[in-house]
Amino acid sequence: MSQNSSVTEIRSRATNRIPLLSLEESLELDHAEANGLFERHLNKYLLQIWKILGYSEMDIVSAKGCEIYLKDGRTLTDFSAGIGILGLGHNHPRIIAAERMCHDRNVIDMNKLAPHKLQGALAYNIVQYLPEPLDMAYLAVSGSEAVEAAMKLCERIQTPKGKTKFICMEGAFHGKTHGPLSVTTAHTFQNGFLMGVPKENVIAVPFGDMDALRAAVQAESDGKRNNIIAIMVEPIRGEACEVAPEGYLTEVARFCRENDILSFFDEVKTGMGRTGKFCAFQHEDVVPDVTTLAKTLGGGKREIGAMVTSRKLWEKAYGSKATCTLHTSGFGGMGESCAVAIETLNVLQDEGLIENAAAMGDYMRNGLLRLQEKHPKTIVEVMGKGLFQAIRLNFGRDTVSKLVDISSNPLFKSYETVLLGGVTRELFEHHNILVHFQPGARDILHFIPPLIIEERQIDLLLDALDQIFERGLADSTVKFVAKNIKQVFAHD
Repeated sequence: MSQNSSVTEIRSRATNRIPLLSLEESLELDHAEANGLFERHLNKYLLQIWKILGYSEMDIVSAKGCEIYLKDGRTLTDFSAGIGILGLGHNHPRIIAAERMCHDRNVIDMNKLAPHKLQGALAYNIVQYLPEPLDMAYLAVSGSEAVEAAMKLCERIQTPKGKTKFICMEGAFHGKTHGPLSVTTAHTFQNGFLMGVPKENVIAVPFGDMDALRAAVQAESDGKRNNIIAIMVEPIRGEACEVAPEGYLTEVARFCRENDILSFFDEVKTGMGRTGKFCAFQHEDVVPDVTTLAKTLGGGKREIGAMVTSRKLWEKAYGSKATCTLHTSGFGGMGESCAVAIETLNVLQDEGLIENAAAMGDYMRNGLLRLQEKHPKTIVEVMGKGLFQAIRLNFGRDTVSKLVDISSNPLFKSYETVLLGGVTRELFEHHNILVHFQPGARDILHFIPPLIIEERQIDLLLDALDQIFERGLADSTVKFVAKNIKQVFAHD
């Protein structure tokens, strides 16, 4: 190539164009064609799961607030909210305006060689919501990356003392990257992977059991010092929607202080107002050493998370010119992501969304409790707090086992999966309501709507559940199996 060749000349020589899709063509793809591309180039087995639930048929035209609009004219009420990401709902107007402001001003997104004013402003806004001494933030790209940062901070502080082990809870979910995966004990997410933290360096104890926690620490003590780096707790277990017993978080933090252990409360799913407080731990008079945020922080538009700790602990981990760059992120704290997060935190306050989460959470819980009274043989338990709630359903194996043998099918791990899938698909297809369940808790139906949800929309959910339970679970199961007979009997 000649040193004097211009870009135009170089481009003109290109005779074979790559057959790329334009953005406009991508947005206008036929639904079946789009699913075909997903199947061929992304994950055909995930698509199979969505087909079983009926979700692969969502030909989405647009979305706003708590609603998703389909090409066939249907309007869905979204009680999954991207599994917690859409705290402000779909396409919140103030978030769109914040993005537009950045575009109009040509705000710089990436500068790795100087401070970005929006990063400092976002960190300031975050710590205003949190109790002292939580005043130092690290900006990540995801919840898993925020947890990774928290674990490494704890290690930097504690491993010089010879400490080598984390304590997590049984059934915990902290993320799927190698570090957080090491302490994600829910379901089978660890299967087939080498752990970022070796298995011998992780101890799992029952959630909410202080006696078991004390015993685990005692077993790792030589009489002078214990071997525990940190104790990691989700205030509400993300997979099972199980709320920590009253006073448990306070006791964990106190126990940690007394035993030179760091307390880490993971608020990726429960933070940002979802439970009626900014962080779920704020329902108690307690402050952890480290906490993490993500999901709603991005306003439903940006990938961003944060790890927050005290200045004292930050200085211990990274308090020198030689150590301040030991943990950074290539895309952490990009300009427009910070702008959106700044606006998100303002929207939470200006629109009273944390208070709305508390009020609507009470409204939803009372409605679910009334359903439990009406259908006591179906609803075993109402779980959760604020707008992170769930119901545990009573699934009799006999109901579905008389309909189909699923023993050889890998997509249906249990009879409960078939029954829960039936309820989920029934809500979607016949009541236009979008809900989800987690692979580690196959008898629990989750409700995690946007924080902007209203009573009338909650009533849609309650009425739909009432109708389904009134007919009986066998009815939705028969429909579900009939629609998925090939998948039920498939061996691949």
